[in-house]
Amino acid sequence: MNQPAPYRIGRWLPSDHRILDDWVRALVADVHGAERQLHPLVQELQDLIEGDAHLYMRAHQMFTQIPKRAPFDKSPTGEPQVRDYRVMLQLISAVMTTAPVFDRTALVGCPLNAILDWSMGTEGGVAFFLSEKINRQLKKILNEWGRFLSSRDSAYVLTTDPHRGWFGKDAMAAMPDFEADFACDPAKPHRGFASWDDFFTRRFRPGRRPVASPGDGAVVVNACESAPYRIARGVKARDRF
Repeated sequence: MNQPAPYRIGRWLPSDHRILDDWVRALVADVHGAERQLHPLVQELQDLIEGDAHLYMRAHQMFTQIPKRAPFDKSPTGEPQVRDYRVMLQLISAVMTTAPVFDRTALVGCPLNAILDWSMGTEGGVAFFLSEKINRQLKKILNEWGRFLSSRDSAYVLTTDPHRGWFGKDAMAAMPDFEADFACDPAKPHRGFASWDDFFTRRFRPGRRPVASPGDGAVVVNACESAPYRIARGVKARDRF
């Protein structure tokens, strides 16, 4: 039996690309058929691309330059999943009103990266995403998604669904001491969390996570449950990283 693949650095995307393929395939299936009306900010992005010859060229190049060999060429269903920038825009638009569901296999915590995983690494993709105009519009899109994740509408994933809910059987198996560790109220809807963001930035109950050696300046406290990227010793005042 194969061992699970390790996460990528940062753990926002799983290293096993089959998981990303499955996630994108489900999203493609959700938006398949007649094109839905784009979110207004994503429509602005489309208008920006199609009103600028250079960006329009790069938007096509970043998909045509994806290598036509495994594992880049096909999805698990045998078809390209994100074929062009218009499909990309449909998927981004769909993400704007979705919150991450629990996944026992691997959390796709940064869905835009999952959508762009191959295309943003091409020569055309690098040039496209270096554009100040594209980055200004993407900032607006990400800020709006952040507002959704801070709204009550995003709490729809905070359920007891056994496999996809954040209070379901699978999630509670991964977080067995949830109620003892975190400030919440099981008697309230969504256990008292107002939104996905409220749940994601949940507070520990007093005393559950004491700060190590608060008076010792030589001790660095990891401020969140994150994965260390690199540890270096003997770092100089001016050094290369």
